[in-house]
Amino acid sequence: MLEKPRLVLRTVSVVVNAEFHNPSILNPDFLVSREIVPADWTVLETVTTPTLSVVRYENGVAWTVNPAQLTITQPTGPDFADICDVHRLASLYLEKLPYVPYRSFGLNCEIAVSEPEPRRRLVERFGASWLGAETLVLGMTPKFALDAGDAVCYVGIEEGHSGPDERWAACNVHHQGPLDVDALCRAIQRWPERQEFVVDALRMLWGGERV
Repeated sequence: MLEKPRLVLRTVSVVVNAEFHNPSILNPDFLVSREIVPADWTVLETVTTPTLSVVRYENGVAWTVNPAQLTITQPTGPDFADICDVHRLASLYLEKLPYVPYRSFGLNCEIAVSEPEPRRRLVERFGASWLGAETLVLGMTPKFALDAGDAVCYVGIEEGHSGPDERWAACNVHHQGPLDVDALCRAIQRWPERQEFVVDALRMLWGGERV
């Protein structure tokens, strides 16, 4: 009998697709002057070009923008949190730049799934055991698209980043657009609800429990 795995939140991110972002405006000075990022955050890396800009901070928050997509990422864990820095930052950014033609939008996270025998659980849990003892199943990377009401939750279970006893669930709660700023900010505010949906889905798909 396999023990239930533990679910540990590792990263959260917000992804905003647009008809056209302007990467050249994204730099630490802009983020501070528009009161999006606190002035006392320490910058580790910054790249600003017309086609790609990156700002990384000592606390792990990272901004990446190209003409099609803005991504704000934050390492977290192990605890699940209702609202993270990336959600507040994304809302502030969108409110300061309301006239960008925003399109689709994603609330994303990565969750580590740790247990003694993850490959065996995948085979037994998701139906590959029907292949029979004569066929050795070396691994599985199942992906699911789940109805989340006004969004679609995509869940992909991948190889772990920290060793053979870990799998990662890459989760994307996708909102199809186009969406205005008010709709985007309302979607961000629903992160606690979306997080519960993701965790409940993983419990059903895998049988896990949050730490």
